[in-house]
Amino acid sequence: MNYKLENIMKKKLLHLAGVALFTAGLFSGCDEDAPSYTNLAVDTETLTINLDETAEGSFRIVEGNGSYKVTSSDAEVVTAAISGDEVIVTGLQYGTATLTVTDWAKKSANVKVVVDQERDLVMKTSSTTMFLGESKTLEVYTGNQGYSITSSNESVATAKISEDGKIDIMTVTPGTATLTVKDKLNKTADITVKVIKKLLVDNSEEIVYLLTEEPVTIKILDGNGEYTCKNNGSATYLKCTMAENGTEVIVEGLKRYYFNKTITISDKEGQSINISVKYIDEPYLVNPSYRYLIAGSYSYLYPSTSKAGAAIYSPEFNISQLIIKSATTASATGFAVEFTGDLTVGKKTKATLYKVAKNAVDKSKEYPVTDCQIDKIEDGWYWISFIEPGYTVRSYFITKQ
Repeated sequence: MNYKLENIMKKKLLHLAGVALFTAGLFSGCDEDAPSYTNLAVDTETLTINLDETAEGSFRIVEGNGSYKVTSSDAEVVTAAISGDEVIVTGLQYGTATLTVTDWAKKSANVKVVVDQERDLVMKTSSTTMFLGESKTLEVYTGNQGYSITSSNESVATAKISEDGKIDIMTVTPGTATLTVKDKLNKTADITVKVIKKLLVDNSEEIVYLLTEEPVTIKILDGNGEYTCKNNGSATYLKCTMAENGTEVIVEGLKRYYFNKTITISDKEGQSINISVKYIDEPYLVNPSYRYLIAGSYSYLYPSTSKAGAAIYSPEFNISQLIIKSATTASATGFAVEFTGDLTVGKKTKATLYKVAKNAVDKSKEYPVTDCQIDKIEDGWYWISFIEPGYTVRSYFITKQ
């Protein structure tokens, strides 16, 4: 019994071993018979079509797997069709495109197609003005490639040009130079380059506070000569002249005003600088009269002439109040400054600016100020000044009882 069972088990093991060997041989045979695909190859990498001679060209597929297709990266420049193992190419307009040939095995090859045609050589810009030390890039608008460039005066400007027609210009000294571009068909085009100096002054910042009888001098540091100065506001309030040396501008305030206009300094090449003049004022500590200049916001943006005022002191509270008003009528407007201390010359503490409305100090809104002081007292007149937040020009008013 055991002997028979042992024989049966041996026969089953031999059968399984045979199946395994057969299966291994089957798979081994599949590896040997697996198909391989050929890389797709063509007989050129670049094809040029000159539309002045013909609109067509072709190239051949020298190796591949059949069932070929061709696509164009720009069908407005070039199209193509397959004829057996030949690709027939049609150029439509000047430009460059890439044709991609594929076969049924998804192998592919690319061919760059250049569609050429004789064109006029034209620059996008035929003249330009540049500052000394500046560089600039200009471009060829149309041309025939193969570009070169020369300068008529390399001591003024030099240039180099790329294959795609980009022109890099570098300036050297003031003057004029002609850049001549030539293409592979010997067509030429010119660019006129004028190199000038940049107009520079020693201070182009806003003149916030210009005093009558105290002119401001602006020095011209560099430029192109024949300098001029123009006042862009009323000549009643501001005067702008060139000094005898021709390189300095004299700016004079003639009459107190909230001017807020500009002067323009120019040279012969049309370079210009605008400088704003904001306040024109009389010297603060002279000419006792009802007047004020409020530098800050709060809608109080201009010097004015007022007609009434008051100087009040409360000994029991050690508080003073100086007031300036536009009139003595019920509708009078103006300002008031209240501070701790008496009505004597010197610095004051806890100063607050108020608006005067309808002939009364409006204490519904306070405007704290700093560095408040009575600067001068003369014949009943009080000169008081202070700094409003965010401003460097001192606000002030002059008033009396």
